[in-house]
Amino acid sequence: MTTLTELFTPRKNSQIRYATYDGFEGYVAASDDLMILFRTTGSLWTPVASMSELVILGLVSDAEVQVVLDTLAGGYSAIACNRRDLEV
Repeated sequence: MTTLTELFTPRKNSQIRYATYDGFEGYVAASDDLMILFRTTGSLWTPVASMSELVILGLVSDAEVQVVLDTLAGGYSAIACNRRDLEV
């Protein structure tokens, strides 16, 4: 049985929420030191500088979190092609 590489959030087991920040749609989470971080699909986790421009829309469910992490890791095909033991 093979396992996929662990996908990392800013803080292990942190909740990811949908959000908009400065006109961009993306996701928000907290880091280990409880700094609020924002990320769009095509960017890295960035600290939120202005809380007045952050709108938290709602909690991303567990299944949706996995979809978000897979998308941020390059999508389903990138993950499937990078498995250690590819089945032929």
